[in-house]
Amino acid sequence: MKRKPNKRLLTKDKLLIKRLTNNGKSLRYISKIMSLGITTIYYQVRKFKPRQRKDFIVGLTDFEIGELIGAFAGDGSYGHYFNDKKDIGKGGQHRIRYFLSLKDEKEYANYLKKLLLKLNLNPHISTRKNNNTITISVSSLSYLNFIKKYLKWEKDKTFSIRLKNPLNSYSEEFLKGFARGLMDTDGFLNSGNVACACISKNLINNLSKIFIKFKLEITRKVAVRGGNRRPLYYVRVRRESLQEYSKLIGFSNSHKSKQLNNIFRKG
Repeated sequence: MKRKPNKRLLTKDKLLIKRLTNNGKSLRYISKIMSLGITTIYYQVRKFKPRQRKDFIVGLTDFEIGELIGAFAGDGSYGHYFNDKKDIGKGGQHRIRYFLSLKDEKEYANYLKKLLLKLNLNPHISTRKNNNTITISVSSLSYLNFIKKYLKWEKDKTFSIRLKNPLNSYSEEFLKGFARGLMDTDGFLNSGNVACACISKNLINNLSKIFIKFKLEITRKVAVRGGNRRPLYYVRVRRESLQEYSKLIGFSNSHKSKQLNNIFRKG
């Protein structure tokens, strides 16, 4: 029997929801047998079983931290979303996302998820076939503050993102990991070298200095594009440094790692 919309729940209904929840039944199951919307069930469950917040734990090496930070600099985003726009007093969520290619980067998405789990976070992967995207999402103010220990940006993140402090304030392992994370996301390969391109001049400066620090031969260029589009900044690791790049930095993104191996196989 269908219930009338907006009808108040009886005490016996609330007690039934509580009993079923304590017995391990899912929201979807309870919704189905009681002919109630999932949001209604969720609202009642939160009253007696509030969500437990996990402690943020840094269970990563410096290299792995660098990877997550570099990947965020390349293909990450941050947004604050209110739970109820009409009542901002109810708070909101600080959501961090990593955007990747559904076709080529499923393995890499799962790799990033494993790193986020080591921080005691609860990452969620979603896919959209119509625009070929796979997204890893995390809602955590603690993780946002962690990212901001290493990076800074203004309102336009893509244009202004860069390392927060001078290179010598970070460990060498962090810098290698940061370079890998950025190359895993914004990097690309052609027939003879690996490169990275983005509209943040400061970010490309950061990456170039890391390459130079580890004695990799590089070239730089700027592509001035038409219309109102911003210049695109490039840094390339020259062919003579590819072996050393592979040894020191390399890729965790298996799609790009295979491309690099193909370059080596072709001589």
